[in-house]
Amino acid sequence: MDSKGSTMQPGTFDYVIVGAGPAGLQMGYFMEKNKRSYVILEDKDIPGSFFKKHPVHRTLISLNKRFNPFPEPEFNMRHDWNSLLSDDPELLFTKYSKELFPHADDLVRYMNDYAAKFKLNIHYNTRVEKIKKLENQAKSGDNFALLTWKGEYKCKVLLMATGARSEKIPKHIKGKELMETYSTHDVDPEKYNGKSVFILGNGNSAFEAANNLAGSASLIHIFGDRKLKHAWDTHFVGDLRAVNDTILDMYQLKSLHVYQALDLLSVEKTDKGFVLTCDDIVPHWKERQGHVQFELPPYDHVICCTGFNYIDLSIFDDNCKPETKQDDKFPCVSNIWETNVPNMFYMGTTMQCNDRKAASGFIHGFRYNIRTLSKFLEERYEEVPYPRDFLPIEVDALSDKIMERVSVSDGIYQMNNVLCHVLAIPDFNDNTKGEVKAEFFQEFPKSYVLENLKGRFSKYKHVFLIVLAYGFEYFGDAGKYAMEFVHFPDLPKGDCQAFLHPVITYYKDGEEIDFVRLPESLVLRFDLPTVRNQNPLHGPNRMKNFLNKQLNLMPGKEYYDGFFMESMEERITPFTEKEKMRLPDLSVYKACLPYSIDFKSAAS
Repeated sequence: MDSKGSTMQPGTFDYVIVGAGPAGLQMGYFMEKNKRSYVILEDKDIPGSFFKKHPVHRTLISLNKRFNPFPEPEFNMRHDWNSLLSDDPELLFTKYSKELFPHADDLVRYMNDYAAKFKLNIHYNTRVEKIKKLENQAKSGDNFALLTWKGEYKCKVLLMATGARSEKIPKHIKGKELMETYSTHDVDPEKYNGKSVFILGNGNSAFEAANNLAGSASLIHIFGDRKLKHAWDTHFVGDLRAVNDTILDMYQLKSLHVYQALDLLSVEKTDKGFVLTCDDIVPHWKERQGHVQFELPPYDHVICCTGFNYIDLSIFDDNCKPETKQDDKFPCVSNIWETNVPNMFYMGTTMQCNDRKAASGFIHGFRYNIRTLSKFLEERYEEVPYPRDFLPIEVDALSDKIMERVSVSDGIYQMNNVLCHVLAIPDFNDNTKGEVKAEFFQEFPKSYVLENLKGRFSKYKHVFLIVLAYGFEYFGDAGKYAMEFVHFPDLPKGDCQAFLHPVITYYKDGEEIDFVRLPESLVLRFDLPTVRNQNPLHGPNRMKNFLNKQLNLMPGKEYYDGFFMESMEERITPFTEKEKMRLPDLSVYKACLPYSIDFKSAAS
């Protein structure tokens, strides 16, 4: 029996979702809520079965921050990375674990409860063996047939939520079949006591495996194909996380474990262990720049941890194979996650193929992408308009809405600079201003809006695109490393903001006209003062002045948007002449000055 008590018989549905992981459950929730004809096909006997084994060391790297200083549920979802979206305030993952980095078994338990609570229509033990596109189905409207061992399912819309499909092993490595993998290696550290271990990879899975063995292996060499990307620098949660980088301390503090970037060419098994042939580039050699090949001393274990493929082309008939990229790692999808095969969409961690700016590869990101996709499906297939709020064209009303949304909403926070809110206003004049309404849309893909400024949004004369974004790129080379930004930002000026902050861009008749950046906040609330002596209306008034400038709703009106209540001269104490001598040369910075500049040491 499935979770709705049906007999799990094949049949015809408007929507078929393949996979009952977190993405499939999330879309199933919206389908159930909207009372649509849908089914979720799952080849295992429980939802979230991937997490029964992965991560193999059983600790999630998605945050479970239970306590936050503000009461709004949306704000708190900014820091709950494991919950699925629902209208039930009791069904939150924060009630399932007290650990900041929870055990994966708790996520499996949570997903089972989620599926049962909402009576999602899941057909378990139903493996999809082949998908084909139906031709000449104008009468029935069915576009796809899915062959399973139980029979054939048909649907109009196919939603693939299959997650990681297989481990991605570099094809060029000779002897690659001799390697253990992230999923297959023995995770018992005692099995590696005194052993030498080679780990291939430069992401979280490689370092997760290395950290697990760091106290037992005699030496660990992690080799990747590039310099490490730390999540604290890139702001992409899929890059190396601090929770997994303990072994870097041991490397830099001379404890035999090492990370290097090179290319593994071959693996050979000998009586003394595994001998590896590698290629490295040496542009830094004073002379003889180029490639150098060498054999490494034998290792007892070779473990490949190079990630996953997120598409399995073997299940698709030739008439509906989606296009792929990155050597078949990801499907190619549009900015609304539709493949080149019409009516076929990909959801879940696969959505990261469209961005490395935000959190699409994790539940806390793709849950919002799926919410947006569900609204697009409702609009296209069910003729339900994309939801919006209607607002009076008044400075206070428009500003209040923007400030509340950037301060509280979770979707544009987790999917920073990828999802956006849109304030769209038709043409109006003094006589029609009271009749025409502004329309406020939430969580459109930013790329979709930009592509449709002269399409879908052409009927609006004024469009304000609202995102939360970082601004490290404004600081040139000084912005490459996020942890260099340790002093107070220039909040009164506001143009040089590095950390996450609201950016509102104004378009008129489809053309970009102007933008404004609101100042950073230590608690990511832009409707509250950052410091006690701040003008509490600094942010809202800057927003009001920007709106009034573009829309001229209150001609001649200027709201006080100074940062401090008093003048800057009363707040700033100039450097002494001695201190000025200890400052570095600031003239070398062409754009924003980095706020990591410190005095030179007195000895210098």
